[in-house]
Amino acid sequence: MSKRQKSHYDLLKKEWEKRHRDARKKFEEKHSDVLSKITTGAAGLILLSSSLNPVTALAAAATQTPPPVIEESNNLEALLKDLKTIVPVDMRVLNSDEEATISAKLSKYFDMDIKPEINGLRLNRSYGVIGAEQHLTRFPGDSMNTHFASQTDANMFYSSGMAPGKGAWGYFVNSGQELSTIDIEREKWYIAVQTFAVSDYNQRVKEYREFFKYRKMLVVNPLTGQAVVSDIADAGPAVWTGKHLGGSPEVMHFLGFADGPRKGAVLYFFINDLDDKIPLGPINLK
Repeated sequence: MSKRQKSHYDLLKKEWEKRHRDARKKFEEKHSDVLSKITTGAAGLILLSSSLNPVTALAAAATQTPPPVIEESNNLEALLKDLKTIVPVDMRVLNSDEEATISAKLSKYFDMDIKPEINGLRLNRSYGVIGAEQHLTRFPGDSMNTHFASQTDANMFYSSGMAPGKGAWGYFVNSGQELSTIDIEREKWYIAVQTFAVSDYNQRVKEYREFFKYRKMLVVNPLTGQAVVSDIADAGPAVWTGKHLGGSPEVMHFLGFADGPRKGAVLYFFINDLDDKIPLGPINLK
């Protein structure tokens, strides 16, 4: 390795470490009021009786994760350590060995069958920049005023607005009366992926359209370990945007990209869920 290449590598390594520290610092600052209180009650016992740092203790207390809490913390730290050694700092297409290694790691830590492709069908990439998307119209007449099941959700996500057009597969249902829980969840946790950028998409349009429709994917922020089980419900963004996929307001929030530039690097791999047992939404390490 030349001195120039080594210097470039060192700079990238330092930048990765800085981004990781900044992400953790931002989380701690954002939840400082809660962190100051978790030394009392059950959460305090968790913190005082283990080697957990405050951030991990907060996560365990908030999700009411059963013991052993230390094992869950170790899983998160181990995942981040593994991803740091595998995921490239520069935003590029992963090679087959990297995809195989990462999918095996994600399968292990999230206890799912994670794959870069299924039955020979895949996306153009599995590591890219995700950007914020708007809400999708679920049925004719759906609007921001009818979109939320709770005022809490409305307060958090109303400002994202609604996309002017329908998703890639049209409306989720034909009317508001037909709207089911699964339809609500599919829109809430949707991602848009560049289906059109797959190398042989035009030769296999029907096959790919059926395969991609509501296909579950695990989307992971490799810097923080935040993860969401999402489903494909739209196509995009355009290649010229520099982004490789888009996430609903809810997806972006739980990946840690709701503020600032509202975009960031993620891993996104298919979930081989033949029995449709894995629910959509944020997921914690087991």
